[in-house]
Amino acid sequence: MAGNLVKCSVLVFLLLTGLPVLAAQKDTFTVIRVIDGDTCVLENEERVRYLGINAPEQGDPYFNEATQANSDLVAHKEVQLEPQDPSRDRDDRLLAYVFVNEVFVNEELLRLGYAHIQRPLAAKYRDRLLKAQKAAWQEALGIWARAVGRNVAIVEIHPDAEGNDWQNLYDEYIVIENRDNAPVDLTGWTVSDEANHRYLFPSFVLKAKTAVTLRTGVGRNIESEIFWGSRSPIWNNDGDTIFMRDSEGQLALSLIY
Repeated sequence: MAGNLVKCSVLVFLLLTGLPVLAAQKDTFTVIRVIDGDTCVLENEERVRYLGINAPEQGDPYFNEATQANSDLVAHKEVQLEPQDPSRDRDDRLLAYVFVNEVFVNEELLRLGYAHIQRPLAAKYRDRLLKAQKAAWQEALGIWARAVGRNVAIVEIHPDAEGNDWQNLYDEYIVIENRDNAPVDLTGWTVSDEANHRYLFPSFVLKAKTAVTLRTGVGRNIESEIFWGSRSPIWNNDGDTIFMRDSEGQLALSLIY
């Protein structure tokens, strides 16, 4: 009797404080339907948004394929959530890493090329998720299948300018390198961050085996140095994600730091 009273007291406390009660109820849950490539619905009607990844939205290329891949992995199956007391996003969805037996669903969707990494990442899974995304990119799977300029790489990131970032935007930059033996036409490509600040390349060809520095501030573009033209910092000093998309909007690379 005493044990039951303690359990009831804990459950009442969780309900009154607004904390998730999933962990107090059970360890596994049945997925009753899949919404898209990174969201599912549990038997208790709770929606789960997968931590650490972002799949194509409806209307984007590979939305249907990503949704089907997620369905193949979790639909009508028992899943475990980590952490057991997930936090919620602004849409009231549970935020979790999802497992079906030994299958790490978040990692598998990255490996198949149906999602890209999205911060924050738990330290214990960071390397696994990065490795999965890199493998999909190298094999041109899923969202990476049409990525052009595969030898374009971001080889240096300098988000923390010397002194006051706002007063030294010249010293906030990234370096983009063409590792190919042929030039790459970057005209119409974009560079963006997590906050969707976006730089649009002007008419620009990156020669073979050369690099260009993209500086945040204002300046005159030359062959080795181009300027975002921003009056404020772009890259977060404590971590961000860099996205590069080609002139058709296709994701060419995604890099977190």
